Amino acid sequence: MQFLKNLICGALIGISSIIPGMSGGTMAVILDIFDQMIGSISSLRHTFKKSVCYLFPIGLGMAAGVLLFSGVLSGLLASYPVPMQFFFIGVVVGSIPLVLRKGREEAFRPHSFLALIVTLAAMLCVYFIRPDDTAVQLIRTPDMVQMVQLGLYSAFAAAAMVIPGVSGSFFLMLFGVYHSILAAVSELNMSVLIPVGVGMVIGILFCAKILDILLKAHKQAVYFGILGCVIGSIPNIWPSGLSCAHILPAIVFCALGAAISFFASSEWLRNRLQRLNGKNCKK
Repeated sequence: MQFLKNLICGALIGISSIIPGMSGGTMAVILDIFDQMIGSISSLRHTFKKSVCYLFPIGLGMAAGVLLFSGVLSGLLASYPVPMQFFFIGVVVGSIPLVLRKGREEAFRPHSFLALIVTLAAMLCVYFIRPDDTAVQLIRTPDMVQMVQLGLYSAFAAAAMVIPGVSGSFFLMLFGVYHSILAAVSELNMSVLIPVGVGMVIGILFCAKILDILLKAHKQAVYFGILGCVIGSIPNIWPSGLSCAHILPAIVFCALGAAISFFASSEWLRNRLQRLNGKNCKK
């Protein structure tokens, strides 16, 4: 039961990671596995077997989510951009109560609010430098220099992806390689995917270690900072070229995304899953 749950969580994290403006870290927070996932990645060297047992289904689900849904997602975003983007906005909005709840587990400290202001300001600055790499030529047969660049770009994007509210896909767009990597996933182009994969592993391990240290020392400030990132990510997902015809589908899909996200991160669902896991363990 736990394996299947982590597999599904991994798939959802993988899918959200390939959406520009969305964050795999945000999805991990919504699913309430962020702390444990970061802790397991950070402690791989010390508790290798336990960490691998926990992370393997998540990693497998992430890979499956990216491979199976990259083409579908690209098609949906191309055919129905406004409904899909408002659905993602709803998912982000629905996660805000969970992040607040996490941040308020400790007595409030003023510097935590400062973390929110700083990260919110940073995300709003990112909004004004949003790139458009649609005109960039696709990389399909990279030379050695391009392979190194793909690895470095992917490491940076993967480190960003771990942070809730910060989109790794955004940084891949900023570096001009987002569409090349998405095409490589759809075509299973290993000459592109291998350096990308190596870079992502390095980036995730590095960032997870830093986040784990911060969560242990300044948990409330980290979650208030995450809240600023999550709120600040909304303008980056907001679609352009809206018209009156988009109002109804925008409201419907935003409400649907918010309801799903809120329910997935609710205390009621978490308690039900814990009880179910407890019953399965007794059997």
